[in-house]
Formats: sequence, structure tokens, C-alpha cells
Amino acid sequence: MASASKVLLAVDFSEYSGDTVSAAGKLAACLEAELVALNVLHQRSVEELKFIQDSTELLRSDQVIEQRLASRRERLQALLDQRGLSARVLVEVGVPWEVILEVAAREGASYIVMGTKGRSDFSRTLLGSNADKVYRHSPVSVVSVRGERHRRHLARSQDTGA
Repeated sequence: MASASKVLLAVDFSEYSGDTVSAAGKLAACLEAELVALNVLHQRSVEELKFIQDSTELLRSDQVIEQRLASRRERLQALLDQRGLSARVLVEVGVPWEVILEVAAREGASYIVMGTKGRSDFSRTLLGSNADKVYRHSPVSVVSVRGERHRRHLARSQDTGA
């Protein structure tokens, strides 16, 4: 089997982000693949800022958006640095699941690594799940990283026989 050339790490800055970064780093190292780290600023947030700008002269949405993108780049780089990982950092605007798939295709990623929040079926129905959409539509393997909370819950369930 040919080695993977790139692993795409999709980070949403949730409580699982640290575990997700670590898992992607380990996978990339094992595969001797380049790690590409991605965060997506949701298009909805950009549209909200533009709407607010239309109603006041006090806000310059383009400046706020650039500040948010820069802040996200710094946060993502800090997550990587904390784990001693080197990656190309991308922060893009759009609908998260669509951008993740677009970047994976553009980069030629062999794997996508992302965390899951573990929402209930009810909240997933109401809100949708970016992870679910990536899993359903991705032409490459998607690695789901569950956080420490899920590991503790699973351990408790096994201990009680539930």
C-alpha cells in the first residue's frame, strides 16, 4: 500500500480539539504524511457581521473578520505547538463540512481527522452535524476522535455492566 501524502486535521476548538490534534499528529507520523491543519469560520458568522455593519457605522465587518481569522490561526498554531507538531495552518470561511471536503480534495488528503461532539440524535436532527456530513460525503477515510469525556463514560459503563 502506498503511503498517505497528507492528513487533513479539522479543528473546531471544542473540548476535543487537543485530543484531535494529537491523534492527527500520530497518524501523520505513522504514515510519514504531511499534516495540514484546518479551521473554518462559519459563513453564518460572516453574514451576521455584515448584517450588523449595515445597521451601524461603528462596525467594519471586514476588519472584524480578518481579526477573527488571524485569531483562529494563532489558536490553531498554539494547539500544534503545545503538542510539538508541525503543520501547514489553514483558516477558511464557509460552511464547515463543505470547506473540509473542498480542502481535502484540493490538498489531496488521504485522511481527514476530526473530533465529534457526541450530540444526541435529537440535537443532531435540529442542528445537523458537520461530522456526519463529512462522513457521508467524503471520498477518503475519516477518523473520528472522541474526547476524554467519552472515554470516561465508556469506562464507567463497562465497570457497571451498562
